[in-house]
Amino acid sequence: MQTGSRVADTPLQAVSREDVEELNSAMNGYGVGVLRNVISDSVLERTRSYVKQALEKHNGQYFSLRGLEWIAESPLDAMFRSEGFHAVLKELYEKAMDASPPSDRIAPSIRVLSGTLGLRHSNLFHYDSYVVTALVPILIPTRPDELPGHLVMFPNLRNVRRRAVVNIIEKALVESSAGRRLWRSHWAQRLLGARVVPLEPGNIYFFWGMRALHANQPCLPESVRSTALFHFGDPHEKSIFKQFSQRRAEAICRRLAARTR
Repeated sequence: MQTGSRVADTPLQAVSREDVEELNSAMNGYGVGVLRNVISDSVLERTRSYVKQALEKHNGQYFSLRGLEWIAESPLDAMFRSEGFHAVLKELYEKAMDASPPSDRIAPSIRVLSGTLGLRHSNLFHYDSYVVTALVPILIPTRPDELPGHLVMFPNLRNVRRRAVVNIIEKALVESSAGRRLWRSHWAQRLLGARVVPLEPGNIYFFWGMRALHANQPCLPESVRSTALFHFGDPHEKSIFKQFSQRRAEAICRRLAARTR
């Protein structure tokens, strides 16, 4: 797994080709590649303040934000816009696909697990719609009496699906209620080699989001777990089936929210 010691408020300006090679090798072998100590303490503290203020607006319950508006208002915007970050994502995509990405667009999101609704958003195993996923831990529970909500994944369980309709059908089956009960079972995780990845703020974790079936383990309702996610390289972004996939994901989130009322 990749290590480093470049801490700055605008990180990833000096990521070398050797760094990217090591990330690619770790992602293919272990499942996750890590750039260590690349998010400064000052950025983390300001981002945590941003999360806490947003959490108050959501009454201490789970929420997620997507799109460019939230990232522009957050302390992570400098990293998001840095040329180094874009270059790492682009090079990883090209190594995985042996082709240029369909666009330079990065899809940023932030997830905050808290309250009873946060429990509903744990162990929801899924494949991403993007080839490369970068995960930035912001708040991770660390007290001895807390559940940390580790990342858990079945590394590279499938290949990238080149056809959008095949990807949508497979995701619907794998991410069904019955499928998710299977993936969270201990015997399935042992049999298929699931890997638990502890998350440490300051690091950035890279994995093949479209290939790795993944989820977060649960946290206690009184704890707060927050991660920022940056997805890159959707080979189906121009497909007519894309809107269907997005509506399905939004419907799942609405059902989860309704079950807590």
